[in-house]
Amino acid sequence: MFGIGTSEILIVLVIALLLLGPKEIPKIARTLGRGLRELERAKDELKQSIEFEDEKDEADSQKNTESKEKSNKDSNSSDDLNNLPSKHI
Repeated sequence: MFGIGTSEILIVLVIALLLLGPKEIPKIARTLGRGLRELERAKDELKQSIEFEDEKDEADSQKNTESKEKSNKDSNSSDDLNNLPSKHI
């Protein structure tokens, strides 16, 4: 876990216990837990927002591509009529 061994974690916990006392550690742990939970929610919301915008952009680009293909097809068919050989009587 972050390159920290078990002994280092135990030393940090013992120092925290001595400095903060046994009554404050649960309060701090709850506060940290809530903060991490809120951070996780914010991350999920951001991820969903990005995915939604990406899907929206893909749908828009597909619609644009289809409309360009359709307009090219329509313009090509009218050009074909103009390029027909003319008959002389």
